[in-house]
Amino acid sequence: MDETAPPDSEPPGLRRFAPQSFRASIVVSTVGFMALAMVVVVLGTHLVLEYAAKRDIQQVLQDRSAVMVDQLEEMSGALSLTADDLQPGMVVYDASGERVAGSVEVEVRDVADSLATTRTARLARGGEHEDRLLATPFVTADGEAGVLVASQESGPYERSELYAFLAAVVLGVLVVGATAVMAWRVTAQALKPVAVMAERASEWSEHDLAHRFALGPPNNELAALGETLDHLLDRVASVIRSEQRLTSELAHELRTPLTAIQGSADLALLRGVEEPAVREDLEQIAASAREMGAVITTLLDLARDRTTAGREECRVADLVPGLVAAAAGRVEVVDRTAGSTARIAAPAGLVVRAVAPVVDNAARHARQRVVVEAVDLPDRVELVIADDGDGVDPSVREHLFQPGVSAAGGAGLGLGIAQRVARSVGGEVDLDPPTPGGGARFRVRLPRR
Repeated sequence: MDETAPPDSEPPGLRRFAPQSFRASIVVSTVGFMALAMVVVVLGTHLVLEYAAKRDIQQVLQDRSAVMVDQLEEMSGALSLTADDLQPGMVVYDASGERVAGSVEVEVRDVADSLATTRTARLARGGEHEDRLLATPFVTADGEAGVLVASQESGPYERSELYAFLAAVVLGVLVVGATAVMAWRVTAQALKPVAVMAERASEWSEHDLAHRFALGPPNNELAALGETLDHLLDRVASVIRSEQRLTSELAHELRTPLTAIQGSADLALLRGVEEPAVREDLEQIAASAREMGAVITTLLDLARDRTTAGREECRVADLVPGLVAAAAGRVEVVDRTAGSTARIAAPAGLVVRAVAPVVDNAARHARQRVVVEAVDLPDRVELVIADDGDGVDPSVREHLFQPGVSAAGGAGLGLGIAQRVARSVGGEVDLDPPTPGGGARFRVRLPRR
């Protein structure tokens, strides 16, 4: 019996995940890169602004303190100052750490007092907004020591830093959005020829030998690719037409002697043959000639340029009479296709020639019956032909659909022709794995309208 392992299943990942759009990949990659670049720019800007703010605050404190210390060091006599003698945010302490004059914010007063006895210049922070303080020791002209503590609010600097950071974030978002729009439009324009090629190619079939992409002058790489593919299609069409002519000529040449052989055998049988052996030989010759004639007719249909292929359609109910006839009354054919209502995107005659050899193969190996079932799927119609025979010989399973492979002593053309006809209309013929109940189950997949 003729059989092969069925590739009905695909890897789970291929069904679960659809391939991503090339255009989307480019846009996502561009936007991702730009977003990363803007994050780096914004964070870098924020760090630079923070460093600059700290440096500016420290410089202001040093400048203010230097001016005031120069004045204090020129004083003679005891330290006697008033609030008017000091700039706002400054306080002077004597050698014992007692406040002489000046004032600072209440929030940083404790920090300023802790710096009153320092002997070296020191920086400190304090308060809710982390205000900066600078303590600078000094000695007057009369040798009296003291400490000047100057404070500087960091709030205005921090607000400026925050506003600059928010502005950078908004600008980054706008830049990323503009990049996405620009990348989408640029890729749409650049890949438009590819979309046109895909749309046109999806409307073709192997019988549409005259179609071309026709993108116009090759003014860019994709248009040049379209022109190259058009030239390739010209060469492919030439090869296919040559094959069609050769097959058609060979079929016509073979039909003439086959018709003569079948006619002579039928005429001899009509005249009457007394010897049973001779009569059996003549019947075999006539049957073989008819079978070969059907194969040649099928090859002619495959070789012919069928411009209506893909536009004709049929239902499973239209195929049943031809499938029952393929069994030739040798076994019972159980029809379980009544539930199928889908339209098959192929002419009924061509579909029957794809399925009939499978039914004939099942009838030759069945004990009592052959079951024909139909399953309507979203994208295809599946015909399942099962028999109650001995099953498939493991030695021929892997090569079942190759020409010349047969386990019953035949020519081994039937299933190979069936698979070729099914593929010509966009279908496939497979063999299901062995079942515990025995027999064989062939599955013919046909494109759905």
